[in-house]
Amino acid sequence: MRVSDRKAIEQVNFTMNASAVILAGGSSERMGFDKQLLRINGVRVTESIASKLSAVFDEIIISTNKPELYADSGLITLPDKLGVGPLAGIYSSLGFCGSEYLYVIACDMPFISMDYIRYMCALIYNRQFDACVTMRPDGYYEPFNAFYNKSALKYIEDALLNSRYGINRLLDKMKLHVISPAKASEFNCPDMFFNANYKKDLKRL
Repeated sequence: MRVSDRKAIEQVNFTMNASAVILAGGSSERMGFDKQLLRINGVRVTESIASKLSAVFDEIIISTNKPELYADSGLITLPDKLGVGPLAGIYSSLGFCGSEYLYVIACDMPFISMDYIRYMCALIYNRQFDACVTMRPDGYYEPFNAFYNKSALKYIEDALLNSRYGINRLLDKMKLHVISPAKASEFNCPDMFFNANYKKDLKRL
């Protein structure tokens, strides 16, 4: 990370108006079992992610239709209210959260970089974007490990009501701050966008 980026991060008060959601409502069909139950070294991945995020965010939401899995965790759970898939989870959580910006991560993405999250916080601090996302080398956006603003709700609601669940196409309609692949690579965390979709991915975990 460049010195200028580090200074920008240090200048931000990380009690800024932002919340986080861990999306845990997927069907997990490709994995063959509910990914909310994934564990590393005996610790459920969802709760491990939540613990890391608590260093930056005061409000952490689990988007899930199985709140009983988190009954003893003290975490906020929220079911999808409109539609299906990750976009529905983002919509419900963005409407519920008490903050202007919502950080979005999936429950099968354990290798988060707190430095990268703080960097994105510095980028959006006192600025108005519909979302802050990273561009992949193949030219597509990374919809997770990203921030969404309340202003994105109208775009997401319209997409859900018209059964358009593709997040990348939706992002093209928004006012974005896009981080380049080269910039993201400076944070020396190549797995921060990795998500476990198949049983073979468990070896990587």
